[in-house]
Order: sequence, then C-alpha cells, then structure tokens
Amino acid sequence: MRLAQDLLRRGLPLVRRNVSMRASCSPKIYSVISPLQTSSVLGGAETSFRIFSSQAQNALVEILAREEKEEKDSGSLEMPPDLAELKSSLEKNWKIVEDGATTNLFMKDKKVQVSFHCQDAVEETAGYEEEYEEEEGDEPLDPMRFCVTVSKAGKTLVINCVSEFGQTKIEGVFSTTSTPDAIHGNQGNLPDKSEYQGPDFLELAEDLQEAFIEYLEEECGVNSDVASFVAMYADYREQMQYAQFLKDSQAIIS
Repeated sequence: MRLAQDLLRRGLPLVRRNVSMRASCSPKIYSVISPLQTSSVLGGAETSFRIFSSQAQNALVEILAREEKEEKDSGSLEMPPDLAELKSSLEKNWKIVEDGATTNLFMKDKKVQVSFHCQDAVEETAGYEEEYEEEEGDEPLDPMRFCVTVSKAGKTLVINCVSEFGQTKIEGVFSTTSTPDAIHGNQGNLPDKSEYQGPDFLELAEDLQEAFIEYLEEECGVNSDVASFVAMYADYREQMQYAQFLKDSQAIIS
C-alpha cells in the first residue's frame, strides 16, 4: 500500500491486477502504466471519439442541407403574390422595416409605430378552426400579436393587439414615459416593471373599448389591411428565418 501511495504522490496511474492467492486476505498488487502506454490508450480513445464525432457531424449537416433544399423547392421562400400586393399597397402610408425576426411599420405622417415578431403567435383555442371557413387545401393563419405605439410630448400610448381573421382585437392598453424603441424592443412590454401596467381591457366599459378600437383604425391607420398583413407577413418571415437557421447551422457545424 505504501508503494501505491508513493506512486500516487508521483502522479503515476495505477491499474489493479487480479492475482490468484490462496489466502482470503489476498494482497492487492499494482503495476505502473508508463506514460507511453497511457498515451497509447488515450490516443486510441481520442481517435474513436473523433471518428464518432465526425460521423455525427456529417449526418447532421446532411439532414440540415436536405431540409434547406426542401424549403427552397417548396416555394415557401417566395413571397405570395397577394402578400406582395398588400405590402405594396401599405407602403403608400407605412415604411416597412425588417429587423431580424421582427418587422416594424412606421406611419409616414404620424408618430405611430407597429411591430411584431414572426413567432409571437397566440396559442389556438378550442373551436378556433371551426370559426374559420376553410377552403380546400388552405390552413388558417395563426393569430399573431402585435404592438402599436402613439407618441406625443415624451409620453407613449401602447396598444397591444392580436390579428385574427383579418381583424384587430385589443389585448391591453397602457401609457408610459418609456420610448417607443424601448417598448417595441421589449415586444410591447414595459421595461420598467414598477410602472402601471394598464387596466384589464375587457373590464373597461364597452363604449370605451369600442372607442379605442375606432381610434386605432381611424387615427392610427391600423385597419383590416394592417391586421391581415401582420398575420400573413409573420408567416412568410417565419419561413425565411427558418431557412436562414438551417443555412447558418450548416456553416457553424461543418
């Protein structure tokens, strides 16, 4: 045992041998593995790991490339004609700016901004598809959240909405001293949680709810065209972002 302890203090690895001994209290015999032997053993393991790693890497890259090709061949990366037409129509009054997975719309003659993230969809509720008069081969677009801000004199009115069936539904309203950039950068949420979060919109008087909806459409220009664009463009941008993810992943892994 003293020999073993001495070897351990010297940093040499040990391997236990099974030695046949008659006595029940058989002594344990150790042998020293030389640095050359250790290097050989570890080198073989490293080579096996590299081969396995290379195989896994190649398999993943191959599948990613296949998926990217399928996306391109499906035509989903091309903007649908009806969406292109709608986008062109909206650009008469709105400046549309893409920022990664987020799309921003800036009204040209008012301090009104709309933003939405292509993955900020509302979970479907029971009966959602029944409400949609589905044509053969078509699928209903997911309801998408979007944020509208109106700024004046250092204050911002924030109206969080959902685009559903080409119509706008308001989820919540609040005012803040935070800038529109801070609000839109936080997907319609207050950066400062100490601020008032706004009332429960559905608990407001019905005529007040209706007045907000009319204001949104008449004064902010957020009409059915904008609501439809949000849902359609989010779906299109999500496909584009997914294809970019496949391409970037291949570049990183290979």
